[in-house]
Amino acid sequence: MKRNDMERIERELKRVQKRARIGEKRDADRAPQSIGGYIKELKDLLRHDGNVIYNTLDDEEILELLENMKEDIPETKWDTIIRKAVNSTKVTERDTAVEELRSLIEE
Repeated sequence: MKRNDMERIERELKRVQKRARIGEKRDADRAPQSIGGYIKELKDLLRHDGNVIYNTLDDEEILELLENMKEDIPETKWDTIIRKAVNSTKVTERDTAVEELRSLIEE
């Protein structure tokens, strides 16, 4: 490997490390997430085929997100977040997914 290649790889590695450090610092300073942020993040975690959402009961990331939501958001807004996230996926079987997510958050 040439010296130029090694130096380029080192520079790229330093950039990646710097971005990670800055990202961690931003996350530490960030306030609790908003309602819209939870809706978007939950929508992104839901896996579907256009008809049915599949991973409502068995996905650990969704469970973790719901736990964080319980800490940051008042209980009166939980149902709104779940409904809007499921509705934004545009699946036809919305009611079952909403009910499954409600049962997870109530546990």
